[in-house]
Amino acid sequence: MQAIIDSPYNLGSYATRLFSEGVRTVIRYYNNKNSQTFPDKCLTKAEATKLHAAGLSLAVVYQQRGGAGGNIDDFAPDLAERDGNMALQRAGEVGQPEGSAIYFGVDHDFFRQGDLAVLKAYFTKVKAIFAGRYRIGVYGSGTVCTMLGTAGLAELFWLPRSTGWSGSRDFLAAGKWTLYQNSQELREPWGNFDYDANQFNPTFADFGQFTLNASPAVSPQTSVALFEVIATGGLNLRGGPGNGYPVRQTLDEHKIVKGLGLEGEWMKVDATGDGLADGFVKASFLKAVSGGLPAPAPAPLTALAVAEAELALGVAEVAGSQHNPRIVMYHSHTADGAAPDETAWCSSFANYCVIKAGGTGTRSKWARSWHDRDWGQDVTSAPQPGDLVVWRRRWRTHDGGHVAFFIEDLGDRIKVLGGNQGNRVSYTTYPKNGTAGETRYNLLSIRRG
Repeated sequence: MQAIIDSPYNLGSYATRLFSEGVRTVIRYYNNKNSQTFPDKCLTKAEATKLHAAGLSLAVVYQQRGGAGGNIDDFAPDLAERDGNMALQRAGEVGQPEGSAIYFGVDHDFFRQGDLAVLKAYFTKVKAIFAGRYRIGVYGSGTVCTMLGTAGLAELFWLPRSTGWSGSRDFLAAGKWTLYQNSQELREPWGNFDYDANQFNPTFADFGQFTLNASPAVSPQTSVALFEVIATGGLNLRGGPGNGYPVRQTLDEHKIVKGLGLEGEWMKVDATGDGLADGFVKASFLKAVSGGLPAPAPAPLTALAVAEAELALGVAEVAGSQHNPRIVMYHSHTADGAAPDETAWCSSFANYCVIKAGGTGTRSKWARSWHDRDWGQDVTSAPQPGDLVVWRRRWRTHDGGHVAFFIEDLGDRIKVLGGNQGNRVSYTTYPKNGTAGETRYNLLSIRRG
């Protein structure tokens, strides 16, 4: 488990197990009244005592509903006074030491000026009620965090997992966040509770956590490097910096990991947030989102690297009436859209790889479109790995084509990596100009985007 988790459940009975699993801080809730859905949402002194006894620190967020569903009325002036006073009352009941923090949840992507004005008035009232006894944090979008930080109404900033919320990606990239909720709705097989996992930005001295007798500080560091997985089919986490090392797990696309250092093309990462290295991933399939390593940034993603990742997935056609959904997805990157895996898909595969790497393809299922439309530049005389080879391919009465990524010139043949080669993604060699079986190949050109 990650070192910092948050949950709306009473975790007191799991305290010892949580600590043994690597958890060091539990973020819990204050509220005005528990609901039937979460009857134990509000932290109590008894639970806090159990968590503290197990060696865990605490952090808290006040949230009754927090604007969920777009209910800006949750931040009306009378509720600001109620919530500010209730947060102080709950802190007193638990024994939360002054000088630690209380976050307030803004659980919706508010960005209109009228809504932001309501939030500003709410936090202004809360700050006046607190009178400096507790630091104020906010759980909310980058836009909300920026507005409250600029106004001096919050000093700790907790970004939700939803980086699509307004301003969140920029706020994350700027390194202004204190906590980032990098995984949500997790569950352990040994516990009857859900939780989210969080990453701490060590450029802050702490994130307002506390024990019942002190407010512990965390030694500041200079930066934290967070990266997002951009491999559509997931990214293999290996035991060492190379394809020869065993795969420990597959990281989902868009997962946020902490970069610990580069070894050639491979990055050592902390994937669980416990501060320890979990393995190595190919750096070209990561995109920097916050901070940076004391090393060169990952190389840009290339279309050939995307193709190699698809090869590693073992993509192949499905016999019979079923269709491989990944091949159907390749087709969706063309103008005519998704199609069965029986439809010739070498050009759809090339389009997917080029577009995934940030380029512009032909958007056509027709293999010879890469030549006919003069895509990129003609580099037939001096090709490099990753260039696209285009053939005219004829057999019996059919006049078609083939396109694939150049790997190696073998004299009268070319080794390529492509889709729909033996009904799968594979390495294959074809004649430059000649026959293979009953099929006649004529090299049209080799293209570079």
